[in-house]
Amino acid sequence: MDKNNVQMSDEELMQFRMFQEQMKRYQPQPVENVQMSDEELRQFKMFQEQMKGYRSQPAEENIIEVKLSRKEIRKSSYVSKTLSNDEYIVNVALLHIFAYAASFTFFAIGVFLLYVMHVTSSPTGGSPYFPYQGAVAYFCLFMGVCKFLHLQMTEMVVTNKRVICKTGIIAVNTEELKNTRIESVEIKQTLWQRLWRYADIYFTGTGGSYVLFTSIKNPRKVKSMLENNFVE
Repeated sequence: MDKNNVQMSDEELMQFRMFQEQMKRYQPQPVENVQMSDEELRQFKMFQEQMKGYRSQPAEENIIEVKLSRKEIRKSSYVSKTLSNDEYIVNVALLHIFAYAASFTFFAIGVFLLYVMHVTSSPTGGSPYFPYQGAVAYFCLFMGVCKFLHLQMTEMVVTNKRVICKTGIIAVNTEELKNTRIESVEIKQTLWQRLWRYADIYFTGTGGSYVLFTSIKNPRKVKSMLENNFVE
């Protein structure tokens, strides 16, 4: 039993210290030769009864109760279905707004080309200098929507037993690493990421395996929640 888990009242703590002082006299003697007075024996039995209650208490000194927001619950819906009985989510890594930069860029280019095509009103569906303008515009819109949905369906979750990254819309790809196999947690930030307070996190495990969380907010919070809720 971890002594840090035992919580005693002031009176129980005083009795425990008195018992410790009394037992110091008997330490050099074999257990079978220890002789106690009736009062000492009564206190010893009381102490044993009290300690039985403390042994039944779980070791929860390092477990932090986590309340997930609606957005975090939505961003962990797939992982929630794969949890074991004694496993729970301690953190859901959320994407930073700049993770959607490529999606927004494709979408903006597509809208711009459609606008130009509408203004020029070319009967062939494009300008004489750019005949495939319409095809390129719809392709950019398609790519923008696909990238946005891909990021929306991505789940990066830390539980008390595993680190999990799920990607994919139709074809689902799941990467996970048990906490007991994690050798290092590395936070990588470029100058741009440092200015906007987001980063990539590399969870490196034994045998060269790793799980990558990309462009997430509050990277240090993710790392600390993993360390504080580590269960072997």
